[in-house]
Amino acid sequence: MLRLTVSTFAAILLAAAGAASDSLDRRAGPVDVPLAADNKQLWWVPVTAPDTGSDALLLETQVYRPSGPGPFPLVTINHGRPRSGRGGTDPHYMHPDYAATAHWFLERGFAVAVPMRRGFGYSEGPIDPAACANGDYFAAALKAAADMEGVVKYLRGQSFVDARQVVVVGHSYGGLGALGVAYDNAEGVIGIVNFAGGAGSYRPGEICFGPQRLVAAFGRLGERNRLPQIWLYAANDHYFEPSLAHAMADAYRAGSKASVSFIDLPPFGEDGHETLSRGDPVIWGAAVALFLAGLKITGYTPKL
Repeated sequence: MLRLTVSTFAAILLAAAGAASDSLDRRAGPVDVPLAADNKQLWWVPVTAPDTGSDALLLETQVYRPSGPGPFPLVTINHGRPRSGRGGTDPHYMHPDYAATAHWFLERGFAVAVPMRRGFGYSEGPIDPAACANGDYFAAALKAAADMEGVVKYLRGQSFVDARQVVVVGHSYGGLGALGVAYDNAEGVIGIVNFAGGAGSYRPGEICFGPQRLVAAFGRLGERNRLPQIWLYAANDHYFEPSLAHAMADAYRAGSKASVSFIDLPPFGEDGHETLSRGDPVIWGAAVALFLAGLKITGYTPKL
């Protein structure tokens, strides 16, 4: 009788996942037809490969759309990354769809896109080294932003999207990337929602190369910001505890040319870092709704 060790079994699963990814028929654009009330649909979104500047990588992206032709304002929701080498989820198994969050925005008149950055899920391309590899959090933000901006650029060209009204939402590492989008002043983006954004947390209370390097990177990112933003961090965030989160916000605001609101969310579950992905939108909905109202978005439908 064949007996497999845990490590052997894990290796088999990873190989199978890689084979499945390699066999996918990726073509730019939508796959099949929209499903259910939220019109959820898989898209392959082409973005420029950063190493060559010309070749296109196709990113796995879930798109949600209100009924009708639009054009609708667009929200993109951008994921984090696991704690590398410390028991985190393998990036190739990541397929967060942020369904509850997407539905919340959809009900308020937005089309929503949830892309997987290169190397994550079934997206093409190599994964960039984690910020802990060299402690360059500023560069990490801009690299994450490159894929996020590519998705925005492509979807702004679709007939159902209002190219002038895009809000970028980022969670964890995706929140850091969202600040990179603001630094780049990406065309069409009018606001940033940062949920528990940051990088370098390899265990609770510990930041690679020390928290001051992360705070300094946030300060540098803020120097070119001209977009209104809202930041939301939970009281029991095990990645970026409240004093660090406020220090990052203070550093960012020092150079920002636009307002940055900070919301202290209540504790959620065992780790408030997962509020966006696992919590009920009622936890953060009122604050985000108020922020969106301030952006004066055509097509935004406030809903209690």
